[in-house]
Amino acid sequence: MTKVKKGISVLLALTTAVGLSACGSAAGSSGQAEQGKLDPANPTKITFYSYSLGSPTMKAGMEHLIQEFNDTIGKEKGVVVEAVADPTYQQFKADISAGKQVDIVQHTFSTLDASRLNLGFKAYEDIFPKDQLEEHLKGIEPNALELGKIDGKMYGLAFTFSTPIVFMNGKLFREAGLDPTSPPKTWAEIKDASLKIKAATGKDGFGLAPNNGWTTEGLILSNGGEVLAEDRKTVKFAEPASVEAIEMWQDLYKNGAHAVGGESELAEQFMAGNMGMYITSTALYSGIRKASEAGGWDVYGAGLPQFGDKPSIPVNSGSMLAVRPDNPTKNSAVWEFIKFVTGDRGYTIITSEVGYLPLRTALADDPNGLKDFIDQHPLYRINLEQLKHIHPVAIWPGEYASEITTLFSDAISKSVISDSNVAETLQKAADEINKMIQ
Repeated sequence: MTKVKKGISVLLALTTAVGLSACGSAAGSSGQAEQGKLDPANPTKITFYSYSLGSPTMKAGMEHLIQEFNDTIGKEKGVVVEAVADPTYQQFKADISAGKQVDIVQHTFSTLDASRLNLGFKAYEDIFPKDQLEEHLKGIEPNALELGKIDGKMYGLAFTFSTPIVFMNGKLFREAGLDPTSPPKTWAEIKDASLKIKAATGKDGFGLAPNNGWTTEGLILSNGGEVLAEDRKTVKFAEPASVEAIEMWQDLYKNGAHAVGGESELAEQFMAGNMGMYITSTALYSGIRKASEAGGWDVYGAGLPQFGDKPSIPVNSGSMLAVRPDNPTKNSAVWEFIKFVTGDRGYTIITSEVGYLPLRTALADDPNGLKDFIDQHPLYRINLEQLKHIHPVAIWPGEYASEITTLFSDAISKSVISDSNVAETLQKAADEINKMIQ
């Protein structure tokens, strides 16, 4: 389940005035937007655009989350959430452009600044009651609360995300004479294990999609490199430590044991039992678990590998909740939904049925929360441990978020899967991006 980063986004020619509400002018002396009164007899409809609703492995859990809100808190308070599947992160933009009601979006991190500047998304501090907001955020992992902030304000509350997990096929490990309970800890060990699996089974030993985006950042950071400067005015991914990290990946790709394909192809290959190790999000864990049970193999997990004795630095995948209510009553309605889905009950459903980690980490040891589930699926504890030292995925500067995402992704893919000079390929992309944002 940063200061945040990725998703493929096409900026629309909208002004910052789009969707900005009159409630800003209705703010009281405290500077907070007015809260409208909800009426159960005349419920307020709000729309929620969710990419998880478009994913076969996450759809049922997300539907349960929304329906339970509508049947409980929503019915009691007078709020009805209408869900819209948005698997490519484009529908909400098109609907905003068309003047349709878009209140809440399960938004990727990388293009948050673009939505803030161009699509009327608002800071939580400006539209929700300060005391209630502060109280609600207690219990959420502090690192997670930093992920959706721009210029000190929260434009997105971390919602569903994961840290990178090395999923392992226990059967292929054992066939190669390896012990899945003692997984590779370094990239050198990943290479060694992948070659042994390929030699013993004929199946690919390892997979990491070159266009994955977020895990790539963790790879670079773990070798001491940087992706985006602190002031977000220059990119740093072409510097020596970053280049060295990608050169390692290129070598891994060319060693004959790295699977070929993008995220969907690699996921299918691993779930079919035809790959030894696959790095991805725990959002796929429920699907992987079902596939392993059906295929007669067992699944194990490990954290992001490290370079030698340098500690790994994982970044986060996933989403935040970005909001743009357009009147005081909507402020109140949206806030009720936010509180539910990022509260104890919400995260119990999200982790056990959708697959992302619980950002209210105490639930993992709560007998009335997720303790039984986590005990049955201890792989989640790898995720929870990594959450303590994640680095925020980059939030690209808003004016150029789409272009930067494409340039970065294309440069990494070219560097990994071809014989190109990694330093030159990354430097060319970095130069182009820096010209845009400086």
